[in-house]
Amino acid sequence: MIMSKECESYIREKVTTYLLEIGMAANLQGFKYIRDAVLYIVHDPRYKRGVTKRLYPTIAEKYEVSVSIVERAIRHAIDVCCARGNMLSLNRIFQYTVCDVDYKPTISEFISLISEKVKGDAREFEITRMLSSDNGEV
Repeated sequence: MIMSKECESYIREKVTTYLLEIGMAANLQGFKYIRDAVLYIVHDPRYKRGVTKRLYPTIAEKYEVSVSIVERAIRHAIDVCCARGNMLSLNRIFQYTVCDVDYKPTISEFISLISEKVKGDAREFEITRMLSSDNGEV
């Protein structure tokens, strides 16, 4: 997905806002790994098909940790979020029950949900930006 610098900044901010809003603690290592995973997927959807073979190794290399540390940190962040997070916000953002007593999403599902939500927001942002520049407002 090709996007402007403003849109890239907007996407990063949106991902961070969603994670904080659903109750994911920013001090967890998994927080930054999830944020990066979503950003990678938004930029290149092929990462979604290669979570363990491509996405985790890319993030691990960036932070100079092992792939297993990345996976474990992301899983822990999702577990904590489902156990102690803001379920109302989580369900409102994704428009259905994501975490339940009997169910929590897989890492791929969780990252995909956020990625798709952010992609939609990015499209709206770019359209609004283009429309306002056509009207001479930028």
